[in-house]
Amino acid sequence: MPNKKNLLIYAHYYIPDTASTGQILRELAEGMLDKFNITVICVVPSYLGTIEDKYKTQKYYEEEINGVKVLRIRVPEFSKTNKKSRVKNIVSYFFGAMGATFKVGKQDYVFSISQPPILGGECEIIWTTRKNPDFMRVYAA
Repeated sequence: MPNKKNLLIYAHYYIPDTASTGQILRELAEGMLDKFNITVICVVPSYLGTIEDKYKTQKYYEEEINGVKVLRIRVPEFSKTNKKSRVKNIVSYFFGAMGATFKVGKQDYVFSISQPPILGGECEIIWTTRKNPDFMRVYAA
């Protein structure tokens, strides 16, 4: 399809992470590739709290998975039972996602399904100052 629109998705997790939101977003993103150029901003695979060595040397990692552009953000390892380490992980994603926003170029639509809910709001503010794309925010529990 010529002149496809650009869609940016903010998601804490995306495949190959095992989080259900990452798996669902894969189906959603890949199912819309005939209509959109899709970019996902997410963390490096870390749903279980550990991070592979190959994701520990750079701030950002660019990948393409089945036609979806993925911009991954390095975050610290965490323990799901340690609130401080979990908060540190989320805050790292928050600031990393804000920085990544400026790396992805012009977007026509922005979709956020990220935790914490404030991330969507902060990124929405950034995007509304950049040529006003349509923005949809979904809060994950």
